[in-house]
Amino acid sequence: MQSQLTKRGSGRELAIVLHGPHGSPEDMQGVSKALEERSKDIDILAPILPYGGFFALLRTTPVEQIVREVVEEIDKALANRERRGDGGAYERLILVGYSCGAVIARKIAIVVHGETAGAPFVRDLKGLERTWAGSIERIILLAGMSRGWAPEIARDWFQAAFWTIGSWYCAIVAMLQLPVPTLYAMRQGQPFIVQTRLEWLALTRSDRLAEKRSARAHELSCRGGRFSSCEVLPAILVVQMLGAIDDLVSPDDAVDIVADRGDNASFVLIETPDTTHHAAIKVRKPEDDQRRILEDALGGGLEPDAKPLTDICRELNLTDQARFLLLAKSASDSHNDLKKIAIAGTHMADTLPAAPDGKVTDVVFVIHGIRDKGFWTHKIARAVKQQAQRESRVFHSFTRTYGYFAIFPFVVPWVRHWKTCWLMDHYVLMRALYPEAKFSYIGHSNGTYLLARALLHYPAAKFHHVVFVGSVVRCNYPWSMLLPDKSENRPGQVDKILNYVATEDWVVAIFAKAFQTFEALFDIGSAGYDGFDEHRQQRRHPDLHEAKFIVGTHKAGIREAHWNDIARFIVKGRPPTNDAPRDAPPEWQAVQPRLLRVTSFGSPALLVVWAILGALFISSLAAIAWAAWLPLLYCVAVYLFVTRF
Repeated sequence: MQSQLTKRGSGRELAIVLHGPHGSPEDMQGVSKALEERSKDIDILAPILPYGGFFALLRTTPVEQIVREVVEEIDKALANRERRGDGGAYERLILVGYSCGAVIARKIAIVVHGETAGAPFVRDLKGLERTWAGSIERIILLAGMSRGWAPEIARDWFQAAFWTIGSWYCAIVAMLQLPVPTLYAMRQGQPFIVQTRLEWLALTRSDRLAEKRSARAHELSCRGGRFSSCEVLPAILVVQMLGAIDDLVSPDDAVDIVADRGDNASFVLIETPDTTHHAAIKVRKPEDDQRRILEDALGGGLEPDAKPLTDICRELNLTDQARFLLLAKSASDSHNDLKKIAIAGTHMADTLPAAPDGKVTDVVFVIHGIRDKGFWTHKIARAVKQQAQRESRVFHSFTRTYGYFAIFPFVVPWVRHWKTCWLMDHYVLMRALYPEAKFSYIGHSNGTYLLARALLHYPAAKFHHVVFVGSVVRCNYPWSMLLPDKSENRPGQVDKILNYVATEDWVVAIFAKAFQTFEALFDIGSAGYDGFDEHRQQRRHPDLHEAKFIVGTHKAGIREAHWNDIARFIVKGRPPTNDAPRDAPPEWQAVQPRLLRVTSFGSPALLVVWAILGALFISSLAAIAWAAWLPLLYCVAVYLFVTRF
């Protein structure tokens, strides 16, 4: 990676400027000019990121590699500063990122502070802890896509269609195990985005920030001279500058807002007038008279008869100059001064969550499966809360639905993956809202898959007690890697797991098991019918439990008869069978019908037959459609077959 370093004055401060997709350091020159107003002694480092230029959408450099290389470029800049021979060093650092570059800027701040116990890093980002992390004063996010992009949040049909096509292309490329475009990592709910948000929450709620700042101040003060009175910096100030008409970024990214508490919050949102996403970096230095007009507009914002800044910019054509001034203030002004021109948290959006609730002791996710609208989830959640009340615990339940999910979309790998993204996007919000809570999970059918995939791809995701019903997870799922290992003093991502195994779950026994055969293409399986391989081992993990067998089909485990058992396990961690059910209900002594077990064994052949019959059904409808006025009926029939079956 190459960088452009602009040296100014005595070089006491360093601003790292990260451009967005399709961009380059040249596109950020106006931003750099605004940053220079902070001090005559600030140097500007502008790395050339791999996703820039005309072919940005096709670049496949892993985003973790980009983060690592930018950290190395900062190391070089600091080493270069040391070699100037004047005994100086960069006392303060400012990270500035535009669009996707804003996500990378925040990630850099996280990794250089080091891994926290609450949010482990992925392997590629370990070992990047730096002493200069304590010098990071603020992070400025220019139209920062903190929550990532997604077709469903696009504000026009063209952008939605473009993102949808891009999502499908990237997902297919990933399934073929080919290099995936860099920007796919920025999609909402993807591991890089979710991990960044969880890691930021863990960092801001730990003592790591204060420790790093104190250590850096001590390191600089030992140099003597002008560093003798070096002070410990306050918490990192995050400034989100968002355009009033930004068509790509939503103002209700909850992480920054709910993670900060009270008047001492280290986050401010500044709205730039008449600014789209792409115009966020179009800034122009104002003339002296223009600056006075804009300063007066900003200072009189609370006066009853004051003209809004937006109207002044529109009437006098000062929008670019207003962006420049707001950016310069974001880089220079104190937190208290910025609060005077920032948007109040209560005025941001109706969709913003409440303040964090430290009284909630537990959060339970209850997630439905395929061909199900999830009405039962509320009832099981109620049973859990009633059980918790007896134990003087305060539970909050998450029972939202990701919509009706037919079988055909379920077998498409990337559609399942996107549902996992949906789950983890909401998981971040719950973690932000309930900082003291333990998280548990109840999943049925596809709901079991969502968590199983999340645990393997999101190291920062942690759950206390987990219940799987009608599981479509592979039998060889590696629970031993995820459960705690007391011999190695290693905490797990899951404390306890209970898997219900049914006698006549033909959906799992035939359908899911057929796909389990094709391991290279599908990551689903038949744990809801066959159980987990690790549980059948003689020396199985003591926290891996199975209840078998419960009598019934795919929905047997979510019958009312099992609600109290599920609730008891979620609240107390006490499995209903204890793996040796002397006092278990009689139905758990049942066996699986031999015919279904034989059929299950031949499920891959049945899958081929099912695929042939489906193709014949669609082709026969096509033949009929040619006869008369039936093309419309044909399209309707195919749509219903694909989306509702």
